Amino acid sequence: MINKNKLAGAFLISLYSFLVLVPILILLLGPKFVGRPGLLDLSIGCAFVGLAIMAMQFILSARLKKTHEPFGTDLVYHFHRQMGIAAFLLVFSHPILLFILDIRFLRLLNILSTPIRVNLGILALLLLIGVVWMSEYRQKFKIPYWFWKIWHGIFASLMIPLALYHIFTGGNYIDLPWKKALWIIYSVMFTIIVFYDRVLYPLRLIKNPYQIKQVKPERGSVWTISMAPVDHKGFQFKPGQFAWLTAWKTPFSDSEHPFTIASSADNRDEIQMSIKELGKFTSRIKDLKVGDKVFLDGPYGYYSINRYPQTSRIVFIPGGIGVTPIMSMLRTLADRGDKRPVMLFYCNQELDTLTFREEIEDLKKKLDLQVILIITRPPQDWQGEKGFLNSTILNKYLAPEWKSKGTEVFLCGPAPMMNAVEKALLASGFDENQVHTERFALS
Repeated sequence: MINKNKLAGAFLISLYSFLVLVPILILLLGPKFVGRPGLLDLSIGCAFVGLAIMAMQFILSARLKKTHEPFGTDLVYHFHRQMGIAAFLLVFSHPILLFILDIRFLRLLNILSTPIRVNLGILALLLLIGVVWMSEYRQKFKIPYWFWKIWHGIFASLMIPLALYHIFTGGNYIDLPWKKALWIIYSVMFTIIVFYDRVLYPLRLIKNPYQIKQVKPERGSVWTISMAPVDHKGFQFKPGQFAWLTAWKTPFSDSEHPFTIASSADNRDEIQMSIKELGKFTSRIKDLKVGDKVFLDGPYGYYSINRYPQTSRIVFIPGGIGVTPIMSMLRTLADRGDKRPVMLFYCNQELDTLTFREEIEDLKKKLDLQVILIITRPPQDWQGEKGFLNSTILNKYLAPEWKSKGTEVFLCGPAPMMNAVEKALLASGFDENQVHTERFALS
């Protein structure tokens, strides 16, 4: 499985690099123009590569499981974000280099006297600025997820055709038929991906709805919703994976939210998600009623014990609501009658808000499971570990053999907690290849 994923990953990386860099052939191949400044070629080259990256962004963000599986969805979306910034810098350097080449190019900023192709190019750049700005500062300015997602999609979808028009009417840089054909291929690829992502895929989800079977309160302002497929088989998932949930609307509304699946992977009759009240959408989860129709798009994610079947020992380290993928793995191990030793370091701010506290105690009867609770603000009579998980606590409970090859560590929780615990794990003797994390903040 791992070797197969590595091969698939290497192929996808090579294909992505090829598609991004192919536009450079437009400049390197074909007739040479005597006296054309090199800075002009550099300016055009930056624009071509930037546009190719923007077109590829739609593939990265589309729900194509085969492109996500070798890397994990969290890594793919992180790469998507970084490449968006790279595309912006490349495209923005296009006019800057022109201004450096000849100050007379500044006259093109006068929208009343410039050709329509220039104005559309400027508009595409402004839309790109809007896409990058909203993505980078959404959380800082508390832009609602649904608002950002809708306008992110609108701006990006308009930006590409405007930029393509700017290129197609751009003179001798694409005057040869094969050069035009290259950009036509990119245009067709963009159109197909958008049509699939915005029309065909939502239609498929609508045909396979789920029905709410139970809404159950948990400790820590968490609500567990149980869902069953309606007239279809549902989907098989690996413990630790997540899915996109659409409630109260249809998949065409573009208002889905990602949540980890908390139920056992061996139970295909029902899917559970345990959702903490953290925002406008999550605070409404408790209002769902038995019989309500919802839609699930999944599974996604690389984070799973299934990918390490040969491991001898397992360490789980959840923090807060990061316990949900861990619960899926624990429940699956219990259903499978797994006898491997498991160590659970559960970090939480308060004992009373520790989600699944009672069920975890019950799981000790089914698994070779040792549970260590680390409470930041413990009650006065608390006799367990206090504060934050560190290398001292890890060394206290983990014998040397637990840190050797054959142990896999699964860590999930708030980003600051994961950063600190990763350092503690490495300091206590674990190899970085033994530590697996789930990092996605998509909603």
